[in-house]
Amino acid sequence: MTRASQQAKALQDIRQDASDEELKRRYGYSQAVIQAMRETVSRESCRQAGTLNIDEEGPEF
Repeated sequence: MTRASQQAKALQDIRQDASDEELKRRYGYSQAVIQAMRETVSRESCRQAGTLNIDEEGPEF
């Protein structure tokens, strides 16, 4: 699996409510990386809903 496809799969798993432990086991990601990915998914959801709060926006993963 390429790095890009691994990241895409991990993001999909996050959207499907995978636990942090599951993500660590499957992909070997650190807690900081998992948190950044969760924030990315959260921002995507807000954008799709049209409710993005600029004050909450952080660095892109």
